[in-house]
Amino acid sequence: MASKPRRLNPRRALALSIGLSALLYLTFVLLADHRAVLAALNRLGPTALAGIFLLSLLNYGVRFWRWQRYLTALGHALPRWRHFLYYLAGFTLTVTPGKAGEAVRSLYLFPHGVPYNQSVAALLVERLLDVMAMSLLALLILTVRPDYAWLVAVAWGLILVLGWVITRPGWPEQLRNWGRGHRFSQQLERLGRMFESAAVLLRPGLLVFGLGLGLLGWGLEGVALYWIAHDLGAPITFATGVGVYAVAVLAGALSFLPGGLGGTEAVMGVLLVAFGADGATAVAITLLCRLATLWFAVAVGGLAVAALSLSGPPSAEAQQLRKAMDDDA
Repeated sequence: MASKPRRLNPRRALALSIGLSALLYLTFVLLADHRAVLAALNRLGPTALAGIFLLSLLNYGVRFWRWQRYLTALGHALPRWRHFLYYLAGFTLTVTPGKAGEAVRSLYLFPHGVPYNQSVAALLVERLLDVMAMSLLALLILTVRPDYAWLVAVAWGLILVLGWVITRPGWPEQLRNWGRGHRFSQQLERLGRMFESAAVLLRPGLLVFGLGLGLLGWGLEGVALYWIAHDLGAPITFATGVGVYAVAVLAGALSFLPGGLGGTEAVMGVLLVAFGADGATAVAITLLCRLATLWFAVAVGGLAVAALSLSGPPSAEAQQLRKAMDDDA
């Protein structure tokens, strides 16, 4: 009798992903002059160290404000602090291609009456506006490094194509027409609803609001890179520091590698050296920046998951709402 295939435990998959990523970072340090890197890290004062992590926390708060506004626009009101934990919990899977793993927050939102198609639509729009924000911030260094203009051009090409697909008039109805009598009719119906929800979030008022908060949130992390570089003696300006961060993260995002690992670090290091940092300092800046942004997000997400586990399931009212919606469907 053939044995049933073993299913990969999600926690084991997450641990494996984080473990492999950490191994990559360890290799990165060992290949560099680790003594010089450690010496550079020791030059960063405790105030700066606390400051860069605080900037990341502010970034999370700004982006949650945008996310909460999106769900409100879609007709949902959730307990603020619990909703904030749901949002942070998604960061545990930031180390996934295109951060797609952050869709795990849909599982937390579903018992509160938020359909999957709406939460995924909000995530899609969030990612789209993040790329737009990074592309605009990247313009800060194109005047001195025009060789990266192609990266911004590719990003805007993807933005325009995806934006056209989402907001194309009649597109949801066309999907429904294709689904009639088709075995995938239910899936096409859900896809149509997702595009309808995403189009709502891309109306002019919400578009400007979402893009503005995206620029603010990601700009704060660019400020963190500048702060690190300034304290370690790298001769870069404020605008250059923010621009370097944006170009590097944009390169990592377009590589579709988990969390942009490898691509982001390589571009960030190359740009820092090009703007006058020595090799060891560039590696130290890159490691600290990614620790305070990528890895800090993963850690904060893990704490949010633990807090949600301790607090128990959603309230009885939320469960009843979910049941009522299922009955209506």
